[in-house]
Amino acid sequence: MTTLHPSPARRARAGQALLLVAGLAFCSTLAAAPSFVCRKAKSWTEKTVCASPRLADLDLQLAVARAKLLKSANPQGQKVLDAEQQNWWNALSDCRSASDPVACLTGRYHHRIAALESRPEYPRSGGRARVDESILPITAAGRGWTRDLSRYQRALRACREETPNPVARLMVAWPSGDGESVGLHLVDWQMKEYVCIAHIEGHKVFRFEPRAPGEVLPPPGPVYHIGGDAPPTGCPGATQVLDVNGKSVGWISDANC
Repeated sequence: MTTLHPSPARRARAGQALLLVAGLAFCSTLAAAPSFVCRKAKSWTEKTVCASPRLADLDLQLAVARAKLLKSANPQGQKVLDAEQQNWWNALSDCRSASDPVACLTGRYHHRIAALESRPEYPRSGGRARVDESILPITAAGRGWTRDLSRYQRALRACREETPNPVARLMVAWPSGDGESVGLHLVDWQMKEYVCIAHIEGHKVFRFEPRAPGEVLPPPGPVYHIGGDAPPTGCPGATQVLDVNGKSVGWISDANC
């Protein structure tokens, strides 16, 4: 199979060849073709990518980003990058058991592309970074606990349905010990604080109540401000967060501004 995923070892060092293949594939983005030949697709991941124009486009974007890094890397760096990419590709099969496999794959592609393009050694044009760090996909945004923000979205959605007033901020979220539920510290628009414990997939809310005086919760790290087309007041350096469809879903700030 002609593919930019590093399965044959001989392609691990073929940086220039990969760049050429990626460049040719880039010209066919309108056809939503991935970096490999779909008629030869065998694995579940390959077939799922080929069946989704969005995933096919993301696969091609990833191939181009990776090829650019390979071109500028030395032989050892190419081997490391190839092994890293192969591990990432192999792990995509985990999405097969997800409630929404396509959304799972989409998120992982967004995260991988952002991770490659944000590397210091990634080729830059005109002195400007390829990735605008003030706007990031939800799977790559944030610092601290908000780096896992995507995993809390379903639980957050379920908790928001319980609040009497709209939720303004998610102060911090954390996984529970059972691996099935997560906790969320919420603040609504009237500055009332709530604690919500929900199933990680949002199937059920186990606890929702005002935060008790003195109740100890994980300390707030970066704060996730829900919604809004502009940065929260007093947060000019906030990072805008986009969902898999490119729609703004909120902002992340280092402080509770």
